[in-house]
Amino acid sequence: MKLTMLKLISSATTALCLSTANANSSPFTLFGDTLLRYENEHSHLNIPDRERLRVVAHLGAKYRLNKDWQLIGRLSTGLKNKQNVPAVTIHKLNDQPTPDSDVFLERFYIKGKLSSADVTAGKLPWQSWQVTDTFWDRQLAPYGIDMSFQKNDAHTLYAMYAKPLDGNKDTVGELFVGQWQYRYEHNNLRFTIAPWLVSYKGQENAVHAKRDTQQDNLFARLSIEARYGAVSVGADVGRSLSSFDKSDFKEFADQQHSFALQLGYGKLENPGDYQTHLRYLHVERFGVISEFAQNAVARFATSNLRGWDIRVRRKMNDSIWLGSRLSSIEEIIGEEKGVRLRVEAQYKF
Repeated sequence: MKLTMLKLISSATTALCLSTANANSSPFTLFGDTLLRYENEHSHLNIPDRERLRVVAHLGAKYRLNKDWQLIGRLSTGLKNKQNVPAVTIHKLNDQPTPDSDVFLERFYIKGKLSSADVTAGKLPWQSWQVTDTFWDRQLAPYGIDMSFQKNDAHTLYAMYAKPLDGNKDTVGELFVGQWQYRYEHNNLRFTIAPWLVSYKGQENAVHAKRDTQQDNLFARLSIEARYGAVSVGADVGRSLSSFDKSDFKEFADQQHSFALQLGYGKLENPGDYQTHLRYLHVERFGVISEFAQNAVARFATSNLRGWDIRVRRKMNDSIWLGSRLSSIEEIIGEEKGVRLRVEAQYKF
């Protein structure tokens, strides 16, 4: 695994040199990043502590077909059958199992303009606007097509049809997202509001993505943010509009809400910039689709959780940022809890 990582990092370095040399003469562009992370997970009740060094690496390519259309692909480290885990372990600092490690094609899609709409199709990144990743972990790239139509500076309409992944190759269920975005700007004030609707049609017999992917679910959600200068206040809130049988799900049947509140400061635009956020999360089991919800704050759950998440990063130069993240999370129903500390450095080209 370490040899694989060294090969990927070496490829990224070579890619940087080639991309710089050919930037002005070729429609082909290489890009990538490497993140080194110290991770310490502790204070659980029923799970052993875990302390380790991890790496997340991406290597991608863009090919411009013409002035409107381009092909984009990206390789990633991680677990190919659990793609919201992009990190691989390079050193364990306590006694713990060694997880799998893979390199796989994370994204491959075509992007461009069709009449007055921006269109993306293929194995594509999640592109609708939210304040946080509470509902959908952006490490996951489903098969699908999306369209974004910007009527003017204030109004944007977005729609996506997608087949979420069940591991590396197969899919599970069908997902539709529709969103309206409204933005208002005046002097240093920017206000964004985006109501959205999500319909998920579940599918039986998933091999890897088994957490609530069997259930149909319909969600009404709202993302909202007010930004004044470098300071922002935002929220993602939502509720399932579906019903769940108490005889099957017992106390979880009424867990249908989720919300994330965020206080933020700064952007990582120029060297010396700081960016930080403080979040409070409350994510009930059926307020999201557990298999596709955010995987960054707790090792034991992506739903049926609540707690705090704080992150600070500083941009050191045009290519490097340093940061730290601390999450303290507990179950809403149940007794498990835990603290996750991350200290990170990323190089990007």
